[in-house]
Amino acid sequence: MVPKNLMRLRLSTIIILVMITFSGCGNGKKGSDQNSSATQDLSTLKNKYPREKSLYIGGFQWGAPQSFNPLAVTPAWPVTGNVNLLYEAMFGYDLLDGSLKGILGKSFSLEGNVLKINLRNEARWQNGEPLTSEDVVYTFILQKNYPTTFSYVWNYITDIKAAGSYEVIITLNPKMFNPLVVQDVIASLPILPSKIFKQIEDSAFKTVAQETGAAPANIDVVERIREFKNDQTPVGSGPYTLDYYSNESIVLRRVENYWGNILHNGKEPAPQHIIHIAYQTNDKFNEALQNGELDLSQNFFPEIWKMFDVGVGTWYKKEPYYIPGIIPALLMGLTKEPFSDVAFRKAVTHCINYEQIRVLALFGYSFPLRPGIIMPFGYEKQFFSEEDATAFGALYDPLRAKSILTDAGYTWGPDSLLIDPKGKKIRPLYATCPKGWTDWEKALEISVSAMRSIGIDVHTKFVEYAEWDNDLKRGLFDFTMKTPQPEQTASLPWSRFEKIMSSNDLRPVGEVMYRNEGRYRNPAADKLLSAIPNTKDPETLKKLYRELNKLFTDEMPVIPLMYRPWLFYQFSTKHWSNFPTEQKPYAAPQCLMVGAGVEALWGIVPAVKK
Repeated sequence: MVPKNLMRLRLSTIIILVMITFSGCGNGKKGSDQNSSATQDLSTLKNKYPREKSLYIGGFQWGAPQSFNPLAVTPAWPVTGNVNLLYEAMFGYDLLDGSLKGILGKSFSLEGNVLKINLRNEARWQNGEPLTSEDVVYTFILQKNYPTTFSYVWNYITDIKAAGSYEVIITLNPKMFNPLVVQDVIASLPILPSKIFKQIEDSAFKTVAQETGAAPANIDVVERIREFKNDQTPVGSGPYTLDYYSNESIVLRRVENYWGNILHNGKEPAPQHIIHIAYQTNDKFNEALQNGELDLSQNFFPEIWKMFDVGVGTWYKKEPYYIPGIIPALLMGLTKEPFSDVAFRKAVTHCINYEQIRVLALFGYSFPLRPGIIMPFGYEKQFFSEEDATAFGALYDPLRAKSILTDAGYTWGPDSLLIDPKGKKIRPLYATCPKGWTDWEKALEISVSAMRSIGIDVHTKFVEYAEWDNDLKRGLFDFTMKTPQPEQTASLPWSRFEKIMSSNDLRPVGEVMYRNEGRYRNPAADKLLSAIPNTKDPETLKKLYRELNKLFTDEMPVIPLMYRPWLFYQFSTKHWSNFPTEQKPYAAPQCLMVGAGVEALWGIVPAVKK
């Protein structure tokens, strides 16, 4: 079985992809000038690729790409983040209804602990060869044999085998039965061509064996596999392939005779090329979107509504403009005082002005926050209890916060600072988040100001990402910001609770953890987290989620601060039109490439020139 600590790799890879500024560059399929600026590169691209046939995007890759190998630690776009352009998953998550839409997979069914997946027999690799169950099985076995982003799935499955050319049978682990996690994987794991990667694997194995004179360790073999940059005509199954890249750009070319066109009545995706530009700052990205140099951007854009007059659009025409899907929260070190006292945690919960965070930190890109950790809209709404939310009362209630402290035996000294029930003045506390994450910084400033207003001596501390990440994982914090589940998947809201309240693999402060970094422990929570994935009856499932959310609000192991968009889906209509919107919801607003959102590439059309 794969060690549980490998479960962290998926999350850490996602974070790294967002944060790291890469250094160096591959040679590029068509070569590149590594000293050129983004502006110079953009000019070159415009001369080479017709603007009316090219979709320019930004916000998925920061800096120069180093590898397009899906097994690399930090592969470049589009080999990341559930992007179904070069490689494809079997299914794609649709955030509009929480369903899994078929891509390479046609259907799946779970009987007992056996998951059967039927593949589309029309699927082909870009070299024309059939994509079969052999490729799927090989891809899963790679995750078992080597430490990869998806190795954690082997904690939840015990076997995978082909049943003919187009059926795959996955046996779930009865001791860790969790179809929710497995569904997340079949909707995100990119399937690889076994013939190509088996040759790379065999070559890596032989090379390491020759160098060491012994049976190679898996970690040594995978490091050799990762040396393969996959930047010279990579073979995927998706509608696009790599055409060119430089320090500042990545260009994809539409695949002629893409097998998946049969799913769109034989129609090809509209753009001949998709071009990702890497500017250095959010301001540059936003300026490019405003000017129509970018057609689609995933960067934070303050006051986006002011750009509507120049042809910029979002999913909603009014607040919140984007679909909120994740919940950044304030984590606390629960193993030490005062955070070990639930009364203190509840008082903090009620002193924070969440509407200020929604308006000032997120520019209104959110719905008002409600009690608990289940979203009261979209797919999750079915599990949200209005009755329990009403009974909980207002989230922001400073008088209630002080009353909770008083009832718990806290007092205030002459300096108006809080004294605990033992008569000891509470030490100075610190609230941290990565430096430069402006919406988080503002949310933290609002939270800290509120806590100071009820006598808590707490201060903001904005640190470099590496320091924040290290302290977070080791539990070396008082308050810190984190999004417990940083992407929308089919396992929500279960996976969000699991990242916060599961005591499985709990480790002492100082040792690395990749979930429940605050070290929350409650057997009742573990029992509910175990029961939910095993429950099929809708009414029973609602009951279990209600009980788990009630436990959350009773104990407040973390403090949710806002509903934030998973993807900042925003577009310019200067060169392309008919983007999916609330008025035209023919595809999910997943940036025309993530999960099921890729189908929008068949819906957009060149803009009519006026």
